[in-house]
Amino acid sequence: MFGSSVHLLHESNGGAIFLDRVCSAVDAALQPITDIRSGAIHGCEALARQTQALGFASIPQFFAFAERLGVRVEVDAFLVGLAARKIAARKPHVDTLLFANLDRMRAAQIDDTLPALLAELSRAGLSPSDVCIEITEGGEAPSCAGLIQAVAKLRQHGFRIAIDDFGTGHSGLQALYELQPEYVKIDRFFIKDLDRDGRKRVFVSRVVELAHILGTQVVAEGVERVEELHACRDAGCDLVQGYFVAMPSTEATDIRSVYGPVSENPDRRLAPRNVVTLEAEGVVMALEALPDTTRVADVVDYFLSHPECAYRPVVNARAMPLGIVRERDLRWLVQSPFGRDLLQNSSFPMTLRDFTTRLPTVDASICPTQLIEQCAHAIDEGVIVTEGTRYSGFVPSNALLRLAGMIRLRQAQSQNPLTHLPANDAILGFIGRATEERGMSHAFAHLDFNHFKPFNDVYGFHVGDRAIIMFADLLRAEFGRDDVFIGHIGGDDFFVGVSGEIDGFSRRVREVCTRFASNAESLYTQQHRQNGHIECAGRDGVVARFPLLTCSVALLVLPKGGRGATTDEIAHELSRLKTISKKSEACFSTATLAAHECANAPTMRATLPLLERVVN
Repeated sequence: MFGSSVHLLHESNGGAIFLDRVCSAVDAALQPITDIRSGAIHGCEALARQTQALGFASIPQFFAFAERLGVRVEVDAFLVGLAARKIAARKPHVDTLLFANLDRMRAAQIDDTLPALLAELSRAGLSPSDVCIEITEGGEAPSCAGLIQAVAKLRQHGFRIAIDDFGTGHSGLQALYELQPEYVKIDRFFIKDLDRDGRKRVFVSRVVELAHILGTQVVAEGVERVEELHACRDAGCDLVQGYFVAMPSTEATDIRSVYGPVSENPDRRLAPRNVVTLEAEGVVMALEALPDTTRVADVVDYFLSHPECAYRPVVNARAMPLGIVRERDLRWLVQSPFGRDLLQNSSFPMTLRDFTTRLPTVDASICPTQLIEQCAHAIDEGVIVTEGTRYSGFVPSNALLRLAGMIRLRQAQSQNPLTHLPANDAILGFIGRATEERGMSHAFAHLDFNHFKPFNDVYGFHVGDRAIIMFADLLRAEFGRDDVFIGHIGGDDFFVGVSGEIDGFSRRVREVCTRFASNAESLYTQQHRQNGHIECAGRDGVVARFPLLTCSVALLVLPKGGRGATTDEIAHELSRLKTISKKSEACFSTATLAAHECANAPTMRATLPLLERVVN
């Protein structure tokens, strides 16, 4: 075993011997990173392979051994060069970015690594602009200041930066903020079972929002199932990598322009629906972007000849937005006595990148409401809009403020004024969208208080409103962090809907109702609580005893792949089930829409035993 020859190698110029064996045995594999919506290739991560041929049980052990022999720089450069030659070989057919790993310690000591790295890229026929350096975990954690300086030097040469394994180890929020990477790769731990774990969905969604505010693209690492792909899309990730997309391959010819596992599983959020887009809102400006290779002197001339223009977006060779260049940041070059002469000097060291300011980026498919929620407090000049990873347009700050005002007005018109939950139009819209998405399961619940009218008559509408608000708060507490729709039909009627993962939905809804029955007792007098009822005139005018407040549940499931149903059919069936639940001892009724039933004659089957096995 090669790993057992450490002493021998040290005794006889071991580093050189090791390098010879690495060059003859070790290979580089490439794993695609694609656009999460279209499946189009964006980049490939270089990964070491065949290290077991040298006797190493793992790849980390291989790199640790190279470190001990003092040849880690040469090994890293060799692997980057090997991967770069494979990327270059495919460049006439597929233009893709090379993602090369560099651990934090090596990145902080970039002066030692950079010459060998640049030499290997030059031999392969690639430039630094074709490469993204992934800063990974490894070695002792260097100071953030050291990393910032190293990243600045890498960017001066044209490299892009990614933070790998985000959410683990040292890859924290400070690095995201200080390093301002072009990419952040969310660690596989958070992607695994993302569709089944509500807390992970909240975490990933918040990371995506934060990254986009900082102008950073998000890569979902380690996607292995189609459900994880959909969950990553729902969370707003931009790029995807993992075994579901493609396995790493040492053959350059395996790199394709589009990957079927992604393109053949379209974004379920883009199904036909009545959703207002940014384009429809009329807030996106078709502001032409400047290539980052534009001479600073030419940009200054542009602003002088266009005094009405305060900024221009800047993109790289792949049309990815880098930020904006602002007229005010270049003004000193015009106003200072030596500025113009400095610009005309061929040795002027600054490029357009040095004057580029990062801005929040959002995808063109984003819901306007979500855009305002993410960026309302982070806007300066505005927000950059992309399609996939390519620059598409620009939303200026005044348009964002106007859009925020329109959204607030719509929300006020579409929300219940008491609970501020979506009202009937939004509820019907949710149901309508769900009926179009037959590739996943859906569940709808209509919840209605029992004995609310006599309670309201005895205690008054102000206490009745407290009961309604109490129930709305319980629904938010249970479902507010998950991808669950909560609506207020009106009065004491509520709606809850979920699409995709419906396991446990029935149980959770009934648990809310149980908590409400317990909490609502606090609204009664001590005497009424002891009696367990109140006495008042019913709807027929006859005085009777009425139990304390509880809640009835009507639950309807549309199974994955089932037949289509209209919004009216769903609403009608929920109303029918509500009547049944109000009369039942358990205050619960449920049904499922059978896949084989005729759309013109919907007859729901009562399937409580079967349904409980499905949703619990």
